[in-house]
Amino acid sequence: MLLRRMHPPVRWLMVGFTLVLAALLGLWTWSSGASSAALSASPATPRQNDTVTLNGSGFAPGETIAVWITYPDFRVFGVAQIEATAEGNFSYPYLPDFLGATFTPTGNYTYTARGLTSNREVYANITVDIGVGDGPSNGVTLSAEPGIDSQGSYYLFRGSGYGANEDIAIWLRYPDNMVEALSGAQANSSGAFEYIVYVTGVPVGSYALTARGLNSNANGIADFTVEVADLTIASGEASLLVGPSPDTQRNFAEFVGSGFRPGEIVTIWVTLPNYATLWIGDVQADSSGVFSAVLYLSEQEPIGKRTYTAFGNISGLRATADYTLQAGGGEVLTEQPAVAEAPATPVELDPDTICAGIGCQ
Repeated sequence: MLLRRMHPPVRWLMVGFTLVLAALLGLWTWSSGASSAALSASPATPRQNDTVTLNGSGFAPGETIAVWITYPDFRVFGVAQIEATAEGNFSYPYLPDFLGATFTPTGNYTYTARGLTSNREVYANITVDIGVGDGPSNGVTLSAEPGIDSQGSYYLFRGSGYGANEDIAIWLRYPDNMVEALSGAQANSSGAFEYIVYVTGVPVGSYALTARGLNSNANGIADFTVEVADLTIASGEASLLVGPSPDTQRNFAEFVGSGFRPGEIVTIWVTLPNYATLWIGDVQADSSGVFSAVLYLSEQEPIGKRTYTAFGNISGLRATADYTLQAGGGEVLTEQPAVAEAPATPVELDPDTICAGIGCQ
């Protein structure tokens, strides 16, 4: 049999073809691995204060994986950075109420996991339901009496049927079902107590206050409603422009106010979509009664329509401007970007007391 010898050019052509084929197969294998990354959350319908376990797979071996969570109002918070196993997997038990509240709000949440080496990004959704709690105990009464049933006022709670002189734990359920532990109270020798809750600047809607005796386990619940109120008494109107609107989270809003008294301190606060109010800061108007400032709106800001208010502390002039914040994508920032230097000069004031004179609404 006659054997033909392969010429060198043909041999190198075959070798090159083999290498290209191997590279294509490797690329296809990597692409298939990237598309096969997955994230699951268990249970998918937890109750408040339950632990949710995140399970990820299909990541690069040993890579660092960033995990963050998107709240029902599209606020975004970092959860953890997790190292994948040699197989590219991870398992992470996680209690959602990491923000300091006793229970998180109810609603739909989304977890995101992204491999910092592979850039593989996957998602898992959960729906948080309200936690199970004890109802009112027999023989216990708890009532809510409003000063005025709107923001800026207070509620007086009267309870009876508790143990003599026992300590009482008190917590408050907000309209979004978030629960906050309040300072406790002590019953008198007759098992009765009184407790005041101030509702300045809180979200509007339906609330429930629970008072539980720590010795008797006697439980009392009082429902009440907070309505919106305008607490600012203005002497006249100034001008406030805020833009661009709409804009997304992780961007800057620019403020320009005019018509204020020259050199006066102007307090700025925001009314959020749920009508809660937050103090933003204080700026000083220039010799023309004008100020400008820049505010960074991070991924931890709730989306929706909000209203900014600027109030002159000497003139009593007020200006308002609506602004719409939209959801912004991308990974959670580890550091807030530096804010551009503004011409206005900030004035340090205590945010806990700034609203005392003007109500911040």
